[in-house]
Amino acid sequence: MQCILVSISRATLAGVLVLAALGTAGCTGPNHPEEVANSTFHSLRNTVKGHAESNDGVVQFRALGPIDVVVDSVGGHVEVIGNPRSSVTTVQVVREARHGYLRGSEPYEALQMIDWTADLAPGPGPVETLRVTSDYDGPEAWFIRTHIRIETPDLASVNVRTVRGSIEVVNNTGAVDIRTEEGSILVASEHPLRGENILIGSGGDVDYRVPRGSTGYFDVEVVDGEIMTRITEGLWRYVRKANSADMVNATLNDGTNPVIIRTTEGDIRISVVRNPLGYGPLRTSA
Repeated sequence: MQCILVSISRATLAGVLVLAALGTAGCTGPNHPEEVANSTFHSLRNTVKGHAESNDGVVQFRALGPIDVVVDSVGGHVEVIGNPRSSVTTVQVVREARHGYLRGSEPYEALQMIDWTADLAPGPGPVETLRVTSDYDGPEAWFIRTHIRIETPDLASVNVRTVRGSIEVVNNTGAVDIRTEEGSILVASEHPLRGENILIGSGGDVDYRVPRGSTGYFDVEVVDGEIMTRITEGLWRYVRKANSADMVNATLNDGTNPVIIRTTEGDIRISVVRNPLGYGPLRTSA
């Protein structure tokens, strides 16, 4: 039987149901009526919901050594991962527009107004800098996201700015300065961290997980949440009598490097453990 294809990109739901009922004998692969129907249902549902997205693929760079990462995003989730098993540095970006129900073609038009760039530049020393930025030249920017994922063999310091999204940094060797609104933050490294680290969020939890040998002077505060600690691999000293469930000043291994952590409407968890990437439940110690 000949495969029958029906174009229903602008069809009604009834038209989709008619297609789903067509015979399937002799028609396989992506042109199979069932596959076409599923794809069209997905497209129709996203159009009704006012949602559009575009996966822009992978950009690769071959760094000569460790890299610093700087991300300035119009909004969305950001992942920055140090993976020594990787041979190249990769950047993946997914553009997304969330306008909501019955906004017609506006989300798809908005995608065309999102722009992003990724550039690897040499530094003054052996450390190169990967800079990723995203911009939006259109109305109602609060509906826009650019979800960014970066993986590199040797991750040094990380600087991220985003909104309406969470930030995850894994296996960095250098300092972090990461800030988001309406999202959570995770920093987890198997390398001792001894630099100035700043983690500021809102509307989500903040997790800071480091191994033995890390240091810091911790200035930690939360609004509408709790501070929880698990210190099994270092010397933790409270330096103020006024420490509480929502405000802590303490030193780790008598460190003087500032570690500033803030969030609202979420909890802060500080863990100094043998395996920061996979540990057990936390306990409250404040």
